[in-house]
Amino acid sequence: MIDMFVNVYLPRFFDWVIETSIMASILVGLILCVKILLRNKLTPRWQYLLWMILIVRLLLPWSPDSSYSIYSILSYSNGNSVTFQQAPVILSPSKELKQGSTDIGDTKIVTKEDTYVSGSTQTAGESKKQTHNNETFSFYTIILYIWFAGVVILSFTTIILNRSLLLYIKKQHTIVDERIVQIFENCKKSMSVQQDVPLLLSGKISSPTVFGFIRPRVLLSSVHMKVLDEQQLRYIFHHELAHIKRRDVGVNWLMHGLLILNWFNPILWYAYSCMREDQELACDALALTFIDSEEQIAYGHTIITLLEHYTSYYQMPSLANLSRNKRTLKRRIRMIKNFQKKSYRWSAFGVVAVIAVSSISLLNAKADISEKQKKEQIEEKNDINETKKEPEVPIQQIVEKIVGTKEQALEELKIPEDTYEGILEHITVARNILTKEEFDKFVRLQEEFYALDKKRMTFGSLSQDDQNKSEKISEAQWPLQEKIREHFSFTREEAQELVDFPIKDPTYIVEGYQLQMKTIRSSITLGKPNPTIFSKYGKGRDRYTIYQSSLPEKHEDSFYTLISDKDKIENYELEGAQFTFAKTKNNENAMKMIVPAKGKESAYQVEIYAAAFSLNKNELEKIMISFLK
Repeated sequence: MIDMFVNVYLPRFFDWVIETSIMASILVGLILCVKILLRNKLTPRWQYLLWMILIVRLLLPWSPDSSYSIYSILSYSNGNSVTFQQAPVILSPSKELKQGSTDIGDTKIVTKEDTYVSGSTQTAGESKKQTHNNETFSFYTIILYIWFAGVVILSFTTIILNRSLLLYIKKQHTIVDERIVQIFENCKKSMSVQQDVPLLLSGKISSPTVFGFIRPRVLLSSVHMKVLDEQQLRYIFHHELAHIKRRDVGVNWLMHGLLILNWFNPILWYAYSCMREDQELACDALALTFIDSEEQIAYGHTIITLLEHYTSYYQMPSLANLSRNKRTLKRRIRMIKNFQKKSYRWSAFGVVAVIAVSSISLLNAKADISEKQKKEQIEEKNDINETKKEPEVPIQQIVEKIVGTKEQALEELKIPEDTYEGILEHITVARNILTKEEFDKFVRLQEEFYALDKKRMTFGSLSQDDQNKSEKISEAQWPLQEKIREHFSFTREEAQELVDFPIKDPTYIVEGYQLQMKTIRSSITLGKPNPTIFSKYGKGRDRYTIYQSSLPEKHEDSFYTLISDKDKIENYELEGAQFTFAKTKNNENAMKMIVPAKGKESAYQVEIYAAAFSLNKNELEKIMISFLK
């Protein structure tokens, strides 16, 4: 379960954090611009509410696309998403498509389909992509672990500091001065604060403060009790109770938690500081609604008096301080001086501003097609239309040009009838997907490849020149094969709609191994796709691969074609499923599990291939059984 978290869920969550952090940074810039442009129009309450949009943006796991989104300025507005982990493309084994080899060094994937269509295209392209993918994976893993370490360190630091502060505050005495308690209770009554709020001495905390949001406490220093008169104490209590009514400490905790996840982003830390400043002004505004207009100047003077005694600077999420810092003093005094009680209420201007910012920032960018892409699409459609106008050469005739008739293919290339039918289907799909020029090139390359294959079948091997030529053919075929394969690649959600069995991940991963690749593909077909879920786990140069798919027809089950000695196949039942264990021709341990149908869920199979010296039968069984849990 821990391995699944580290190798699957954590990277997915990290990708979401990175993408969300980028969008949130843009939103911060937008909010700051709105605050500057409308600073004389938006009241403190509405300026503070703009930061709530940022919190919502950081919390959203998903949002619909819109062409009006502010994020259209990013590169992914043109269809490119922010991605750090790319898995190389690999064909999944279903029906005639099956992995036949997983070498211990560089993994070489050999499929039946590759044998009769793309030859060594898969091998040449895969070896190039594998090197790049390993580098990308290593860099991605380092960044991921650094981020996770930062999250853990900040989380523990926050918990320890706030826990220490809680223990310190619990040791403080309750204020029993009847005069001060009566002023506090009168303020609670005037502000309709019903919950029990203890009034405590603050000890070393020099500023009047609210601590906690579930069971809030108001802290007041002994110095303030002596130097402030009744009127000034009333102002302080109104301000601190305003924090409680507005649930500011809870908001601070939420934002601080999001900051821990986005600790690497200085823009969000700056936004948090600005939010806390606006929070104080909004709190001043609420407090002033419970104070007579002629007392506003006196309230401002109280702020100045407190700053004279405010020597500490707390920025902990569990605290809501009266004053943040001297830098914002002028702004606060100006707001207090010009404050009107009606300004705290709902205003049409504030509502419009919040809705406008929300509408362009809480929606993701819609992928717009560039002019170049549009032109390419138009040209492609025109090519297809022109192709349709011309009389199409029958597929049978094209295949005979490539490998000959069924009889010739069997005699010269050892291609059986069912494989020949697969070639027909593959060529048909290729013509449906590729442009005319691409398809003509594809057919020409197939002819050249099979011409060399006939040489190999005749002479037993190829000359060095022919081998080089074969590699060049494979490289030229690679992008065309990829374009075809992309039409048979699916997300987990798309694949689940195509199959009747539950798509699962193993909850047990062999110690030391990590998920290196996960793809969902179906074999190339004209009918309904039948996806296979392929996962590869690695530890150094050791590998094991897992396939989950629907049950194949008996004559199409390629599992048994890979077995070296069919007399040594072990069949047995375990945990209500049918197990098969054997060794492949490549000296791999191979295990197959057939899970019976249950309710509306159809039966399915899971296959695992691993080097015999790396994983034994017992380990393979543990992986299999974890699929059932």
